[in-house]
Amino acid sequence: MSVEKKYAPTTLDDVVFCDAATEMRVKAYASGGMSGHVILYGPNGTGKTTVANLLPICISGSQAMIESKNMAALLSMADLKDYLKKSATVAQKFYESKYYLVYDEADAYRGNMAKFWTAVDSCGDDLMMIFTTNNPLAIPASIRSRADEIGFPALAPQQFLDRAQRILIAEGVDLPSRDVLFYLSQTNGVNDLRKFCRKLDELIFLKRNSQPLPPVPAPAANQRSLKIVV
Repeated sequence: MSVEKKYAPTTLDDVVFCDAATEMRVKAYASGGMSGHVILYGPNGTGKTTVANLLPICISGSQAMIESKNMAALLSMADLKDYLKKSATVAQKFYESKYYLVYDEADAYRGNMAKFWTAVDSCGDDLMMIFTTNNPLAIPASIRSRADEIGFPALAPQQFLDRAQRILIAEGVDLPSRDVLFYLSQTNGVNDLRKFCRKLDELIFLKRNSQPLPPVPAPAANQRSLKIVV
């Protein structure tokens, strides 16, 4: 099993956030300190989808009621407002939970968004939209105005280093942090959590099969020792 799947975050504490401010905002929603709809935006491989899927469980527990219909099916419903209101009522009555609309790549949907946001508004605080997108400006302004937009910039290898080391150690691979940081940096300039995990898969495979790891350049004689910050 790939490390991406094996070590997928099961709580928000497992998520590698881009900065403390973003982590604090997300956890404020998870704890109930803040409420409302959210749009998580940023490039691929920054943890948006992971956070979007964890938030309902953090807020409402394992009984969280999450809509299973895709967005296209919802937008095609003639009785959308009635459907959402009934679903929100069921969530409150039987699960004491909000009703959640969790959708990835929300900028890709085309349909009657005026009908959509009107239906969403009719549910009040009993419904929470959680959208992810690479391009928030492609989401209609009427939807964005109803949500808190939380940015997820690309993570640098340095930011993933601590998580990478914990995964490697759990897999029986003990490498200096300087080496791991070098390997994480070998992703063709694309800082993507999925690519970082695939690099760890490669290192684990090589070590388990007693194969040599790619050489790590020695620091130049006049170069200061690398300071690792985790």
